[in-house]
Amino acid sequence: MRALSAAVAMAAVFSSAGYAQSCDTAPEFAGHRTANGVVRAQYNAVSRAEWADVIHFGEEILASNGAPGHKVAALTNLCAAYAATGEYTMAIEACDQALEMRDGAWRALNNRGAALWLSGQHDAAMASFQAAEASSSGEDEVTANLSLTQCVAAG
Repeated sequence: MRALSAAVAMAAVFSSAGYAQSCDTAPEFAGHRTANGVVRAQYNAVSRAEWADVIHFGEEILASNGAPGHKVAALTNLCAAYAATGEYTMAIEACDQALEMRDGAWRALNNRGAALWLSGQHDAAMASFQAAEASSSGEDEVTANLSLTQCVAAG
């Protein structure tokens, strides 16, 4: 009986610790892929948080004569890479360029919000996450980021 009580108590401690940590997490990035092989490689690098590769592939795509959709994806992924490496101004500029090419691109809005959040601009980040939510259909990254803003606002 004591073992069961101890196990229940330990589970409660770890559960509450896990819950408390949910407010301390960083925002989530949304990778963007297309049928283009280099964009797919860049997306895979985003998934693995291999930021130098994301930047390399992004620069390659932007230097090419590729389709606008591929460039939007590349810029959106570059935004995530720059934000993840602390280059917030470059991140926001990359997302803004993607949004100039495709107004309402939810991944670019989400990643722009993440860059703003990481740079300490929480109100602007929340507005970007809300715009991403309006442009998406309940995407996990957007939902997580909106939850993060609510968690921090409540704390």
